[in-house]
Amino acid sequence: MENLQIATNAVIPFMVYILLGMIAKKSGAVKESFLKELNGVVFKIFFPFIMFNNLYDVDFNRLSDAGYVAFAFAATLIVIFACFFIVPLFVKENPRRGVVMQAIFRSNSVLFAIPLTESVFGKEGAVMASIMVAFIVPLYNIASVAILEYFRGGRVSFPVLLKNILKNPLIIGAIAGVIFNILPVTMPTSLVKPIAELNNMATPLSLFVLGGSLHAANIKRDIRPLCIGIALKLAIIPSIMVTAMSLIGISGAELFVVFCMFATPVAAASYPMAQSMGGDADLAGEYVLLSTLLSIVTIFFWILILKNFGMM
Repeated sequence: MENLQIATNAVIPFMVYILLGMIAKKSGAVKESFLKELNGVVFKIFFPFIMFNNLYDVDFNRLSDAGYVAFAFAATLIVIFACFFIVPLFVKENPRRGVVMQAIFRSNSVLFAIPLTESVFGKEGAVMASIMVAFIVPLYNIASVAILEYFRGGRVSFPVLLKNILKNPLIIGAIAGVIFNILPVTMPTSLVKPIAELNNMATPLSLFVLGGSLHAANIKRDIRPLCIGIALKLAIIPSIMVTAMSLIGISGAELFVVFCMFATPVAAASYPMAQSMGGDADLAGEYVLLSTLLSIVTIFFWILILKNFGMM
């Protein structure tokens, strides 16, 4: 029951935000045109603060013994590379290819990995997860921007692609976070507090917009890519990663932190990013919703399996 409680506590807040968006849309309190505009605001204004916060707070000195971060970083790159061969086998439209790829490799690590690891391993586990998130989330975002930009209009030259990536609000936020991290000055509390609050607003707002924008009828149309993508995301890829880690001797909190980067639901940020960059936003929203719901079950069984085999 403890495993189920951990998984449920991680998922329920997401469902509350989504449900509130559904109710607001159904009651007429908001219109879809407003939600689309709000989605753009979330992507351009609020999400950059997530990137800034992650990279401004990270302690680079703790990376000397963080081999698990290197493993997760390399493994994520391999998954992204493999997606370019796997996804075209069952998805033919470019706006959907980028969305499916994003769903397969991009996890909601900020709101799942840290609380899950803290629940199981305490404060030290949360610190390990925070270091991981600070490096993997920028990789998620850079890769997602590049992939969605690539599939937005067919083939583009590398200079144009690079220019569009550097203009992306999330990348701008990441660059600013690194700069402020390495500067020999400390940001005053009067700035740190509003930045942290803007960071905290991003995910609830994006999930609220998602709830109001979902069209349930489309799920039946998208059932094939949804089933394949979610199976890869929540079951197949985590199985491969856990096996690989056990073979090379990664276990305990380190294994669990890396596991959380691959086995948690699709990142909420993938929906506003898809909508803002020409991807199939409906499909992206469906991935977020269904993977979040199903993760209550899958995370419960994963924790049970990892405990029974002595991996955590």
